Amino acid sequence: MRLGVDSYSLRWQGWDAFQLLEYSARLALDNVHFSERGNFASLDEGYLRLLKRRADELGLAVEVGMGSFDRHASSFRPEYGTGEEQLSAMLRAAKVVGSPVVRCFLGTQAERLGPIPIQQHVEECVRTLKTVAPLARDLGVKIAVENHGGIDLLARELRALVEEAGTDYVGVCLDTGNPAYAGEDPVVSAEVLAPYTVSSHVRDTRVWAVPDGAMAQWVPLGQGNVDLRRIIQILAEQAPEAPVDLEIITSIGPKSIPYLDPESDFWKMYPDMLARDFARFVALAQKGKPEPLEQLALPPTGRALPEGELGERLKAQQRRHFEESVTYAREVLGIGERA
Repeated sequence: MRLGVDSYSLRWQGWDAFQLLEYSARLALDNVHFSERGNFASLDEGYLRLLKRRADELGLAVEVGMGSFDRHASSFRPEYGTGEEQLSAMLRAAKVVGSPVVRCFLGTQAERLGPIPIQQHVEECVRTLKTVAPLARDLGVKIAVENHGGIDLLARELRALVEEAGTDYVGVCLDTGNPAYAGEDPVVSAEVLAPYTVSSHVRDTRVWAVPDGAMAQWVPLGQGNVDLRRIIQILAEQAPEAPVDLEIITSIGPKSIPYLDPESDFWKMYPDMLARDFARFVALAQKGKPEPLEQLALPPTGRALPEGELGERLKAQQRRHFEESVTYAREVLGIGERA
């Protein structure tokens, strides 16, 4: 299986698209997943052709992506146009750079408690996808919808969305880090979504039980207790063409999943989660050890990179955690075609 980088893993480095290609080539990766529109200086065809040419010279495949295409979502970017306009622009960009997919998402977990019911969000996504279906089919590019934002859609909900929209032009970008933040075992996510997976964001998570439920924290590959070997086996069997794009997000503390607290909003967000799925997450938490990752972390009130020495140290840690994850993916999981 091909090994790649999701650009969000290195978001603090300040690199442009060409610099990310050069870095990826130095690590002998196979794929570069530009998951955000902002990764590109322009969507002009001339710029994109230059990027494609450099990727080819370096022996790298390229994937493109964008953010939310749901106009009701809190993370939607209206300055880029309507959802269908944004998807159309990225579909055309994907064709130029040779990307087989356009990654996108509904929103974040915040949508589960927002003023608009989650089903209305789903309906808007399906409507938008069907609007751009002729263009996607004509270009031969699949729209890869991610289980995003810790988490907007559980695996079975996302599968239903893809099936309703049309599996001939819509697939899944499987994220293995987001599910645990919603009380879903990432192995369950892989089992449900692998048949439709066309790209991925792979990372590890530590999960452990606490009196009111569980805690979860993203960590470098191999430092969590998620069964990554099983996930990779599922993908190898059911989605072998999908690259394993590492999305390593560290420098933040653990997140509470308070499913035993009657005052929490957990079951308001996920009232329809299947008991058999949830039981597997509980089992995962009970096996975990209460050991948060020892790392340099962001201040509790912020997620932006601080200035000065602290910012430089966080940038160095980000690179180190990513490179440690690349080594683990190769040496333990057996992923990667070039190295």
